[in-house]
Order: sequence, then C-alpha cells, then structure tokens
Amino acid sequence: MGIVCLTHCRRYRLSTLGSFEGGIVPRMIDTHSHLLPGLDHGCPDIETSVRMARAAAEAGVRTVACTPHFLVWDQALIERAGVVIDEVREALTAAGVEVTLRLGFEVDLTVAASVDIESLGRLAIEGSGGAIVIEVPYSGWLPVMEETIFRLSAAGLTPVLAHPERNDRIQKSSDLLVRCLRAGAVAQGTGGSLSGMFGRVTEKTFFKLIEEGHISLIASDAHSVMTEGWTMGPMLTALEGRVPPEDLVTLTETNPALLLKGERPQPVGPYDGGVSWRGKARLPKRR
Repeated sequence: MGIVCLTHCRRYRLSTLGSFEGGIVPRMIDTHSHLLPGLDHGCPDIETSVRMARAAAEAGVRTVACTPHFLVWDQALIERAGVVIDEVREALTAAGVEVTLRLGFEVDLTVAASVDIESLGRLAIEGSGGAIVIEVPYSGWLPVMEETIFRLSAAGLTPVLAHPERNDRIQKSSDLLVRCLRAGAVAQGTGGSLSGMFGRVTEKTFFKLIEEGHISLIASDAHSVMTEGWTMGPMLTALEGRVPPEDLVTLTETNPALLLKGERPQPVGPYDGGVSWRGKARLPKRR
C-alpha cells in the first residue's frame, strides 16, 4: 500500500495508481456538482464556472458530473442544460482547464417516483448507462422511496442517493438507508455536509455512515457560495485517519469510475473500533 498525503486541498494518491515526484497525480471524479451557470442556485455565471473547475482540477479532479437540480419535469431545462454545458466546455478549453464535464441532474424524489423510466434515463449522468442522482429530502421520508429505487434498479438504472446524511430520519437510524441500498441504490456522501451549513448532527452522521460502510461515493456538491466546497480537498482532510488510504481512492476514483462505466461500485468499510486509523481525526474546527 502506498502513502497518502492529505492536507487541505492538496494532491494525494496511492502509489499503486501511478506516481510522480513528491506524490501521485490523482484522477478523482466528482459525481455531484452545481458548476453549470444559470440553471439553479449553484453558480451565477460562466466566469465562476471556470474558477470552480480550475479549483477542482488543481485539487486532482479530472471529471465532474454537473448535476443541476431537477425539481419538476422540465423539458426546457434539459435542453438548456445541454447548451450551457457545451458553453462551459468551450470556456474551460479556452482557459486551459483540463476537466472533463458530464451532464446529469440532481432529481427530486417526486420526479423519480412519477416519471416513466425512459424519460428518467435522460436525466442520468451522461455516458454512465443509467446512473441517476436522486436528492434525499432533508426531513421526513416518503413511503415511495424504496419502491421507487427498486423500480429504477429493476429497469437498469442506478439510483445514487445524494447526501443521505442530511436527512433527519437517517440521522436517528441508518436502517432506512440500508433498506434503500438493498433495493438497489448507491449512497453518495457530499462535502457540503461538512461545511457547517447543515449542522453538527449532519457532520456526525456523514462520518457514521462512512464508518458503517453505507457510503460508496463521496462528491463535492459544489455551490459557488461555498468556496471551500469547490473541491473535495476539505472532505479528504476530514476523512484522513478515519478511512484507510486505499479506501479514499475507492471513494473518489475507483467507485466513481465504475459508476460512470455503468458498473456497480465496490463496498467500502465498515470499520470497527479496533482498526488503527479510526478515531485519529476529529470534526473540522469552525472558522
């Protein structure tokens, strides 16, 4: 096993994946970002998009799934997003920012539960063969959650549950999430949950779900208003000492790459109290 150096927003990498002098160039994949301008509240303009993408690239991200909110069925939004992502791609090329963008959406559960499978497939991450990011509600639990996940999974889609750590029911017990995973979902923890905006209970639940082995992917959930969340660096720093180095690679590279190829992500964890890396890290301090 190689050595990982995780400091705030610095490059890291295991030696098994190719090295350079002083470290290894990462090829992280961010499967949840609001980098596209003007489609939701995530980014105001294309200049900010370039800055966000540059920050991600400098932190070792090579691919970003752009996932604007999709709250109701909106054909115009789908078409507009296709135009906007091409505009951002051109801007990144002109600015010399080497990040590949893939279009997807963060889909509201009510849309996922009510829209036909063929239409939902249009909301999946581009080129993934059906990975569709579904927003877990912050409070409450819709009875159709498990049924919807099973319906999507049986039809060949891969439901990716975004930031389950923020849900008040999951914060009390992870049983609801476990049932969703058994129905075919994949859980995605997000860096925005460590920003302080969602409270300490959300932060603690993020780490708890990681340690219990329920999270298969971690992503930034980048919004322009939270500049520290433009990259996965702060999240990696917070996980240092809690998760073995090779599993950080699985969460940020291996599993996202499998997801984008249409394959099932690998399990990560759980971690019991006897392992040497658990308990070394603490929740990040407030500024």
